[in-house]
Amino acid sequence: MLAALVLDAAAQDDGSAESAPVDEDATTLDTILVTAPPPETVDLYKFRNPVDAQPTAFDRSWHETPSLEQVGMNGGVVPIIVGYAALKVRDGARKIPGWKKPEQPAIARPPPLTSEQAERASSLLEGSLQPTR
Repeated sequence: MLAALVLDAAAQDDGSAESAPVDEDATTLDTILVTAPPPETVDLYKFRNPVDAQPTAFDRSWHETPSLEQVGMNGGVVPIIVGYAALKVRDGARKIPGWKKPEQPAIARPPPLTSEQAERASSLLEGSLQPTR
């Protein structure tokens, strides 16, 4: 049955029909290429957080372990071992008797003027005494 429909459709188009006459004044348009819109991609770095969090004490004292790439870029394992040894020497030197801590408590100093000098300065400021030369 399907073959009969195909043969019937092929028999109707015998190719003898003449095409439409060509108009010499017709304007030919450029070819237009229609494409689908590009798929939406997710940009992980597009969103900017509006909150600017300040670093905390934990952020200032925490240091991540360096990756193998960072170790290689900084000269290898030898500088890391030297720095680690220097920290251990520093810690050992702080245990020596007589070592002072880097942070010392504040010591109050005596006032710059004695009580008589302060009284004289206040009276000069008020203008009751004339300065002596």
